[in-house]
Amino acid sequence: MIAEPIQGVGGFATPPDGLFRAMKDVLDEYGILFISDEVQTGWGRTGDGWWGIDAHNVTPDIMTFAKGIGNGLTIGGVIAPAALMDSISAGSISTFGGNPLSTAGALANLRYILDHNLKDNCREQGSRIMGGVRELMDAGRLPSVGDLRGKGLMFALELVVPGSDTGSGGTPDAQAAAAVMEAARERGLLIGKGGLYGNTLRMAPPMTLTHDEAIDGLQLLIAAIEQVQHDLHGIAPTPEGVPA
Repeated sequence: MIAEPIQGVGGFATPPDGLFRAMKDVLDEYGILFISDEVQTGWGRTGDGWWGIDAHNVTPDIMTFAKGIGNGLTIGGVIAPAALMDSISAGSISTFGGNPLSTAGALANLRYILDHNLKDNCREQGSRIMGGVRELMDAGRLPSVGDLRGKGLMFALELVVPGSDTGSGGTPDAQAAAAVMEAARERGLLIGKGGLYGNTLRMAPPMTLTHDEAIDGLQLLIAAIEQVQHDLHGIAPTPEGVPA
């Protein structure tokens, strides 16, 4: 079984802590390997640990990683017990395999992450941004946001039609998600989109994000959402500010 501890393109769907522990118990019973795909969650991005799977108290049989260590360079890796790795005897060639420049860059990137404690920074700044969004949701200012989820600097807002109720948070509003992306871009903030219905705003800011940048980004995001709520649904923005 191959799984992302937090889904990527799937809309940053975040399972409850411990879910994969229960899954691994069943997999072990039937002799099925568990592969944790840490391409997006690895190397401290979630803030809780170095790997997304750390939240589940389980050691996967195989773990893959890439982006978090490469910082834009072409590199990927796999971790598994020696007996398992040595069982693959087929020969192969690789265009980028063993690239010394990428390897040196990845090592420098890892040293920077460790020296500047970026894992904890992910937790701190992610909590600041998500906490600000949650506060406004609780105050009723963001009726278009049906769900807020994620960990650290890997979080998402699922947009729904205000006032709708399908039993799962509301009717997906892909039009609003596309409009918020454009409204945010016009303000200088670039965000992503994904999810099953294309209505989820996905954000994974740089792990070096500062306090001031987190607040600026939060303000731009809220302004974009409130503009779209007004344009599409006639909901006037409130004069109150954004939590700092």
